[in-house]
Amino acid sequence: MKKLLSFLFLFVFVLLPFTASGQTCSCAGAPLLGTQSAGASGQGNLLIGLTYEFNQITNLYAGSTRLSNNSVERNTQSTLLEINYGVSNRVSISGTMSFVHKNRESGISNPAGTQITTTTGIGDGVVLLRYILSQQSLWNRYHLAVGAGTKAPFGSTSVRTPGGLLFNADMQPGTGAWDGIFWSMAGLSLLPGSSINLTLTNSYRVTGTNQRFTENDDYRFGNEFISNFSASNSINNRFSYTLNIRYRSTTSDRRNEVSMPNTGGEWLSIIPDFYVGFSENISIKLSGQIPVYQDLRGFQPTTTYALSASLFINLNKNENIFIHGL
Repeated sequence: MKKLLSFLFLFVFVLLPFTASGQTCSCAGAPLLGTQSAGASGQGNLLIGLTYEFNQITNLYAGSTRLSNNSVERNTQSTLLEINYGVSNRVSISGTMSFVHKNRESGISNPAGTQITTTTGIGDGVVLLRYILSQQSLWNRYHLAVGAGTKAPFGSTSVRTPGGLLFNADMQPGTGAWDGIFWSMAGLSLLPGSSINLTLTNSYRVTGTNQRFTENDDYRFGNEFISNFSASNSINNRFSYTLNIRYRSTTSDRRNEVSMPNTGGEWLSIIPDFYVGFSENISIKLSGQIPVYQDLRGFQPTTTYALSASLFINLNKNENIFIHGL
């Protein structure tokens, strides 16, 4: 067990920053890795989160240069259900399910009219096992945890147009592939008894392949790396806020082991979160995503802004255990 934990710690905190690169336009599905920030700590604790996110994808970039885009608008709406359960005071398991609605409006400047394309369906899911190396509490300023899991291909990849044509991969609800996930979190309370916390969360997804059309037609989305640095503080017992700086990258998509053009890149975003606690067991989070830098390969649409709202329900709360991320 110690050797396994040492390997996870080495891989997530030392090797990952040197192995990740690239990204697609986030059109592949729900933002599953971005939800893995909170965990139920303490044996028997159950944390349920329900999140709705609206992602407006209108900006068009070539490299780091924004281009004029007056022909296509698109957005993705995602609903995510995350359940975290504390198996013990150090081990927790979480599962996330998603439902995705994608909308694309093309020919906006065409006098003949626009064409609206939509796809809707169950998206992919994530199962993640976490292990706490150091638990933050009233007597300990540090929090350190590692985890690993998989993304399961629950979402369909065979949705077709009314004319019977298969939609492109970026309009499908799912990716059609099993992926491996590695996750880590490091947190620090600035001063003993202080409500100000600094947190660094890293996640890395190694993607699998999906046979889209025939047995010899394999499609693979790029590997994804997300690093999120956040500073949080409590205003009082009910209100708190967090400022996140998120870096995200993926490698280029591949089809039959050939890199796909206009896929892959890097994003840097600022994400403010605002929390409201209605009781010891129920709270909500309102969040917005503001892109500040993109460097994309080829020509790609990308996020203009994203808004989300989350509801958290914490059952069987252990008052002596700190639930990180809320």
